[in-house]
Amino acid sequence: MVYDNKLKQVSKVAVFIDNSNVFKIIQYLRKSDPKWISLYDPLKLAEKLVGNRNLAYVGFYCVQPPSYLLGEDEWHIKIYKITQKYYSEIEKMPLVHVKYGNLRGPKGSLQEKNVDTQLATDMVAMAATGAYNTAIIVSNDGDYESAVNLVKNTFGKKVEVVFFKGRLSMNLEKSCDVKRRARRSFFELLDFDKNTF
Repeated sequence: MVYDNKLKQVSKVAVFIDNSNVFKIIQYLRKSDPKWISLYDPLKLAEKLVGNRNLAYVGFYCVQPPSYLLGEDEWHIKIYKITQKYYSEIEKMPLVHVKYGNLRGPKGSLQEKNVDTQLATDMVAMAATGAYNTAIIVSNDGDYESAVNLVKNTFGKKVEVVFFKGRLSMNLEKSCDVKRRARRSFFELLDFDKNTF
């Protein structure tokens, strides 16, 4: 445990990135502004959000691309391989923990499962063990409201949310202590070779 001269615990911040939510929004934003980066560096994002506080944890919650893409045309196969490589590079980062959800349903109407649940469970469990003082959620998803309230009211933690303009859930807005709008500058391209396939 790190303490300052006054023997007070230094603020530890955990960043929880709902990449399934973030990726979809950025893909939509790119239609009108291609400067948004969808294959972003989650560690740099977390460091920007934390600032001069102590970054204790980065959770990156996502789903693997569907395997049926490998049976599609060359473009879809490349998308599959780039996504796999992207996740593989993130798994190597210090402090970053990649958590995979599942895809369920028939081709064309797949649904993501166990992404929100893992994020909410980690946020509550880590609050209970004192792993952080402040949680930062990067998502617009109102499904986190119960977890946020539990973390705040039971464990006395602060919760911040990073949201995309015009898309923040009203429930999440009410629950979080700090609301910060996502900006393009938060999302820097992850540097990895996309042309080796």
